[in-house]
Amino acid sequence: MGRQRRQVRVEDDAAWVFNEMAAAYDARPSYPETLIGAIAALAPPAGRVLELGAGIGHLALPLAERGFDVVAIEPARAMLERLRLAAVERGIALRAVHAAAESLPFVEPAFDLSIIADAMHFVDAELVARELHRVLVPGGVLAIVTCEFAQTPFMDGVRRLLEAASDRRPRDVGQGIRLLATLADVRLTPPRHFHDQTPVTPATLERILRSFSFVGPAMNPERLGAFCARLHALSAAPTWARSFTLHAGLRRRRFLPWVPRPRTRGGAR
Repeated sequence: MGRQRRQVRVEDDAAWVFNEMAAAYDARPSYPETLIGAIAALAPPAGRVLELGAGIGHLALPLAERGFDVVAIEPARAMLERLRLAAVERGIALRAVHAAAESLPFVEPAFDLSIIADAMHFVDAELVARELHRVLVPGGVLAIVTCEFAQTPFMDGVRRLLEAASDRRPRDVGQGIRLLATLADVRLTPPRHFHDQTPVTPATLERILRSFSFVGPAMNPERLGAFCARLHALSAAPTWARSFTLHAGLRRRRFLPWVPRPRTRGGAR
């Protein structure tokens, strides 16, 4: 979405495609424990944690279970309701807020750690940076997690099928991460890498793929059925494998006024 989100109102449920995918999102495997532990180590014990684009709680819930005061931000109302229900069922205390990362409902710096996990390709980096500069305490931490298919025979086959079925190509989020960190006054340290592999059944594999915006909501039943048939015909054992990169850094211990980038000729940003 990127800059298009400047025109999207969080109250407009039809504008958030993830409302259409919420029912399939729980098929996605949890984040690896090593990654969750590395993120947890970035915040003080019982510190206040803000997750932007929290989805159904794959990261917010385990962090809250570890004793952090978690505020989960999610613009897709269907996702948020599933997160709230999971928290109640598991007896986890957290605050789930219906809002967009580009317009946070907080008045002053209050968070020790802010997280954007597997969502950089959906946010407007410039607007989010403005908000994080406002709500992250000086000396607080920004953590950004990116996720890619691992280099395995099965995932290579999935990647080829997706490329053949859709003209969508993964966005290079590196520039957005650098812009966000610069404008939020965060100095990133060298990235860390994590991996996982999860054997999946054919039914679970289909649900995982349905949770992708360019598969589930984008394909009609006939096209989706043909895609799944090709998926199940892959010769490699179905193991969902991912590679994660954790970018993290401290917000400087000083307040700097956030200055918007100058407008280009014609008024476009």
